[in-house]
Amino acid sequence: MNQLFFNNLIYTSMKKLIYFLSIFSIIVTYSCKDDDELNFATVNVQLSYPGDVGSAEGVTVTFTNSSGSSFTALTDAAGLATIQLTYDVYEATVSDKRSHDGAYFVYNGTVSGINVSSAWDGETPVELELTASESSQIIIKELYIGGCQKDDGSGSYNYDQFVILYNNSDQTASLDNICLGTVSPYNSNSTSKFLVDGVPYYFSEGWIPAVSGSPYTQSAVSLEPGEEMVIALCGAIDHTLTYSNSVNLANSAYYVLYDYNEQLTHSKYVAPDASIPTSQYLGIQKWGLGTGWVTSVSSPAFFVFTTKNSTPEAFGTSTDNLTDEDSGSKKLSTDWILDGIEVFRAGYENTKRFSDDIDAGSVSLTNQLGYTLYRNVDKEATEALTENAGLLAYNYTYGTVVDGVNSTDPSGIDAEASIANGARIIYMDTNNSTNDFHQRSQASLRD
Repeated sequence: MNQLFFNNLIYTSMKKLIYFLSIFSIIVTYSCKDDDELNFATVNVQLSYPGDVGSAEGVTVTFTNSSGSSFTALTDAAGLATIQLTYDVYEATVSDKRSHDGAYFVYNGTVSGINVSSAWDGETPVELELTASESSQIIIKELYIGGCQKDDGSGSYNYDQFVILYNNSDQTASLDNICLGTVSPYNSNSTSKFLVDGVPYYFSEGWIPAVSGSPYTQSAVSLEPGEEMVIALCGAIDHTLTYSNSVNLANSAYYVLYDYNEQLTHSKYVAPDASIPTSQYLGIQKWGLGTGWVTSVSSPAFFVFTTKNSTPEAFGTSTDNLTDEDSGSKKLSTDWILDGIEVFRAGYENTKRFSDDIDAGSVSLTNQLGYTLYRNVDKEATEALTENAGLLAYNYTYGTVVDGVNSTDPSGIDAEASIANGARIIYMDTNNSTNDFHQRSQASLRD
């Protein structure tokens, strides 16, 4: 009996020894493998700010791979971020908010084509240069340009476009000589005449090629904090009477782009609803060919600007500011731009038209389905307003899917429902549409 017990004890001990030796062998084997066999490498990114901003500790650097997955790393005080990444091609982006010299600035930067492979040099940091932009009072809250499906299933309807401007600050904003613009080329997937080595050369020259023309406010307009201005870009009528999936733009509070000096002769510019006073008709300075002001229905680089030391008429009629590459575009100083949104066409290869100081990212749109581009809520800033206590609505449900990826407001706050409750929303404004916007399943005017 004792011998049997002894034999079983030896047998059990030997099994345990063999098991632990196997595990030890696996550990030793993998610990001896190099980075090439494990398919990952150390990536260092060094932030470079335009001027002294003090400590750069705790800034988030986001790395996005070819399949759309994202990873983050925080910088040290010197602005260096270190991360282990599997082999792939990455894009690194940064948006950093800072207040100094009595102003509010956003620092943005992007580095694409970071090819992490077995040949990767982990010792040399990737330089990520940041550009500074001062935050504006007036922002683009919503852009609806993609149209909707017709009721009979015969196609799409695109003559119901609108944009909503919003006072995102805590001070009264003046919209005198506020203009709208779009950049050449109209579509993000079109070939650009302004590229040198894949990058628009005007990025370094401080201007953008504004194409087609510019609508502008003809009378003084003021917006209080949290107030908005709806502008019908064509057809200030109730489009839902003909197409139920569309929007109702027949509202006496709305502004409209319509027939100024008989420059807009396209059939899409139907007479506005009688409730809209003529004082709310926008002017238009049009250049180039065409019968109207054109913006892409799939992927515009859309912006709001003011002519500062000039006037919309003077800028529009001048022939000294035409670009050499495109007779239908003019050189417009980036200093004039208040806000911009870079829209990419979902499912296509796209090219940036805005430099980082205007928009360091992009937002994708699937058009013709009634979707709209809506700005995300700044959750921290909005919840910090004491007057919003008990008024904020959560469980946002208007998200969509773009190229297989969920597109929604990460704050979870339903901005329109909150506004209806009497809350004042503060929207994200990092000058990076990747962070600031999402594709919404329906226009807010349909809520």
